[in-house]
Amino acid sequence: VEVLLRRTDELKGRVKTGIEAAGEQLVFNKDLARLETDLPLQLEPEACAMGEWDPDAVRRLFISLEFRTLLERLEEVRSGRPAVDVAELDLEQLGGTAFDRGLDAPGPVAVALRAQGGRVLSVAVSSGAGRATWVEGSSPRVEAFLADPGVATWVHDAKELQAAALASGLTVEGIAFDTLLAAYLLEPGEPSYELRALCVTHLGQDVLGESEEGEPGAGPADQGELFADPGRPAAAEAAAVALLAPVLERRVERAGLTYLLHEVEMPLASVLARMQARGVALDVPYLEEMSDSVQDRMATLHAEVLRHAGEDFNLNSPPQLRVILYDKLGLSPGKKTPKGQLSTDASVLEKLRDQHPIVDALLAWRELDKLNSTYLEALPRLVDPATGRVHTTFNQTVASTGRLSSTNPNLQNIPVRGEEGRQIRRAFVSGSPDRLLLVADYSQIELRIMAHLSGDEGLAEAFASGHDIHTATSALVFGLPPEQVDPTTRSRAKMVNYGLAYGMNAFGLASRLGIAVDEAQGFIDAYFARFPKIREFLDRQVARAAAEGFTETLLGRRRYIPELQAANPRVRDLGRRMALNAPIQGGASDVFKLAMIRVDRALQDSGLDAQMLLTVHDELVFEVATDEVEQAAKLVKTEMEGAYELTAPLRADVGWGPNWAEAVPAGH
Repeated sequence: VEVLLRRTDELKGRVKTGIEAAGEQLVFNKDLARLETDLPLQLEPEACAMGEWDPDAVRRLFISLEFRTLLERLEEVRSGRPAVDVAELDLEQLGGTAFDRGLDAPGPVAVALRAQGGRVLSVAVSSGAGRATWVEGSSPRVEAFLADPGVATWVHDAKELQAAALASGLTVEGIAFDTLLAAYLLEPGEPSYELRALCVTHLGQDVLGESEEGEPGAGPADQGELFADPGRPAAAEAAAVALLAPVLERRVERAGLTYLLHEVEMPLASVLARMQARGVALDVPYLEEMSDSVQDRMATLHAEVLRHAGEDFNLNSPPQLRVILYDKLGLSPGKKTPKGQLSTDASVLEKLRDQHPIVDALLAWRELDKLNSTYLEALPRLVDPATGRVHTTFNQTVASTGRLSSTNPNLQNIPVRGEEGRQIRRAFVSGSPDRLLLVADYSQIELRIMAHLSGDEGLAEAFASGHDIHTATSALVFGLPPEQVDPTTRSRAKMVNYGLAYGMNAFGLASRLGIAVDEAQGFIDAYFARFPKIREFLDRQVARAAAEGFTETLLGRRRYIPELQAANPRVRDLGRRMALNAPIQGGASDVFKLAMIRVDRALQDSGLDAQMLLTVHDELVFEVATDEVEQAAKLVKTEMEGAYELTAPLRADVGWGPNWAEAVPAGH
């Protein structure tokens, strides 16, 4: 620039005039834009290397400053930076007598096990540094090692490892850390927690290596073969766990999740493993008889539908059904599918019941078809021929709120209310004539959690009154004696009691109750006027989640809610509902898990002939010797009600009988 200004006489016209007029400004601009390279800095480049940081503290800071893109870039940097430097795993097979060679290092040891058909295929151990050893089969030394509570072990998926061991006649004690459960608590919204993916995320590299044949570390029950020798996948898993566990343990500590992991989730994994191994007896002849009856009724309804339609068609084909209902019979179209087709789902057909008798017959046929295929035909096929029982799989790391679920069969889908659910539960029976099923069910646990978290004296007073909670809240809202609360008013109070925690607004309440939106809003306003701290609590939860990026339960369980930062209003509204619900539903899950652990320990210490079999929603199912059922019921009730001290004390109701339906407590 300086040379240019000295030689403007070589320029012509407007260019010369313009540059000479801007001379001082050009020099000033250059001075502003120039990077200073000669300052006396005390910082060396090596000191700028990125080190460790607290991900949760950084997340809160960046969210509060609305650094959303920068947070994503920082996460990418963290996931791409190796936390370990292992070029290749060192895996060695040992003879059974040399098993102790794999345990020659001090401190915890990672363990992996492969079993199939009630037989141990291999057991692997690793003390770290990418090295692992394994032995084929089992031996007294291996069994003693696994059963020794004094040996601290690290595992991936303690529940499945213990369940596989139990099925093989072994026990596993001393589990000190579970990488699967730790990853779940740190990032509860992930779709899965496979060991390979966790290594990439937290170690910065795929220490398990590439494979087209199988996935090592997908759990002890996984039989996909990465290597020709079935012991090598277990060894690879153990080596990976030994590298991953220390990294996750530090993150768990920084996030304040140590208590939740070590005192809740890991002890619960052991309880669930034993429940899976026990299974529950099923009355197969009853289901077969019921299936025959249902199929007869389905045939009658099928014929009735075709008669109304005037032609034969496939009832399970939406396109064919659409033609019959809307084109041929001329029913009023309902909502459309995402592809723009007129919908034939149940919610739409319910509104068309009065337009034609075909709708009633079709809905009844659908209900029976689902009942038959989902339960009556499916459940008998799930009976294990070796035990004669159904062994459901309990899922501990699926729901981001901490709720448990189950698969094969999915017991959460069995209707809680109504004749259909009662009929299905009738098929779950005690294993012998001298035993009964005992059922214990928490009463309104989520409402009690909300009363505790909000600190609302009115809601606590409603619980303390001893009246039905929905009647009591109606009485408080409208200033009526409980005996004057009619069923309609009670129903509205019940809907608000449960709906508020799920973000229900006046429009939602109006559609559910079939009333005007203004009337629904008036009821909600009256409710909040009587219970003002509930509104304050719910608003506070949303504000905190928006500021920090997550919610927390009673025990510190987190649920991250990035939806609250979304540009789309519908997504933000979804995030708001999640923020309202997570501390309440998650808090109920925490308490329920504490209760399961307490009850399990108390039953073991009591010497009673009673075993926990199932958990569904807020309900526990036990199998108990008939002559000890009253004693067991008292113990279970005491332990469940003492699981956590709330301002609205926990209440558990119990019942017992020869099958699940008859054992359900009265009123549940």
